[in-house]
Amino acid sequence: MKRKGVGDKTIIILMPSCEKEINYFALLYLDELLKRRKYKNAILLTQDSVVKKSALLFSDHILEVCSFSRKKAEDLMQFYCLYDFDKRFLVASLDEPNGRNAAKLVGKRGTTKEEVFVIGVYRIYPFERPNAPIYSGSDIEIIEFLKGQV
Repeated sequence: MKRKGVGDKTIIILMPSCEKEINYFALLYLDELLKRRKYKNAILLTQDSVVKKSALLFSDHILEVCSFSRKKAEDLMQFYCLYDFDKRFLVASLDEPNGRNAAKLVGKRGTTKEEVFVIGVYRIYPFERPNAPIYSGSDIEIIEFLKGQV
């Protein structure tokens, strides 16, 4: 955060895995997260190439999408587990950091993965699903990423 010169109105979201569905929800609800928590913008840390290519379709409030290796993500999450170092840092995952078991809630009483993520990780409640972005390009990965989540 110091290296990027992040101010109080910027959140940093670590997307530690390449789980397409969770990464899609993280992007889809990003603007609502910013609005509810009173942030102006976000920096995303990810190893997912599709997120890097498609993130700006979801929000104009993304300052940067940074490539982040799995090893760096694991180190950062381990540190985060020891010390909740900054309220502007969020891990967009149901099962990480170690000890988080939100995926076990999926299917209980009809609860969807989307509900568990939005309510449990982003803490947005009540929530309404935003419109998915419209993509008119020809990148197959982006097309598959967007249509696979409808």
